[in-house]
Amino acid sequence: MGTLILEDHSVEYQWASDVAFDGIRLEVFSGDGNTLFDLSVPDEGPITINTFGKRFPQP
Repeated sequence: MGTLILEDHSVEYQWASDVAFDGIRLEVFSGDGNTLFDLSVPDEGPITINTFGKRFPQP
């Protein structure tokens, strides 16, 4: 697992694979361990971002 630091915030991330998914996923976690979002990069097809229904403010 890695850590990404942006200004005064930090998040944990990890690359994940899944036998049911042909590709790789990047999972990003908040400081308390909850999943913020999941970026899925398939071998073929579009990249998708799952925010699990969370809303993020626009910069």
